[in-house]
Amino acid sequence: MDALTDFLSGTMFWRILLYLHFLMAVALLAAVTLQAVTVLIPARQTTGNFIDRFHPVAPANLVPIVVWLYVPNFLLGAWVYTKYRTYVRIPMEQLGYWWTLGSFEFKEHIIAMGIALLPAYWYFWRQPLSKDHAAIRKWVTVFVAVAVWYSFLSGHVANNFRGVGS
Repeated sequence: MDALTDFLSGTMFWRILLYLHFLMAVALLAAVTLQAVTVLIPARQTTGNFIDRFHPVAPANLVPIVVWLYVPNFLLGAWVYTKYRTYVRIPMEQLGYWWTLGSFEFKEHIIAMGIALLPAYWYFWRQPLSKDHAAIRKWVTVFVAVAVWYSFLSGHVANNFRGVGS
């Protein structure tokens, strides 16, 4: 760690970690959104409009991407959370930003529920897909998508309170 601090200041180190967390979150957001849309609006098997039949990726192919982005992003977020806890949350409490604090607290819970659901998410999406589990697949995917979207938005709001590196 000392070798790293020779090249980077403490502020720059945390900025880089937060930026990596952001990049992984955007990639996760794209994958889970595409999968949720594909599950909620299945491709029609009719002739006619190209847009009605267009789905670039099968939803089952996105499962490993979602899992492999969710877990490291969760761990990186947990690491960045230590900085939030000491440098952002305390001033938020002192200034009375209770809605921002509450929404971030809910983010912690919904992300924990999402990581707890990942084994079920993976299990129900394994090949061959069972028609018996189609509804479960659909709603677990929707929950993971809602969790990722909510956490992205609430994290963005909490970050904007002090900004990167403040």
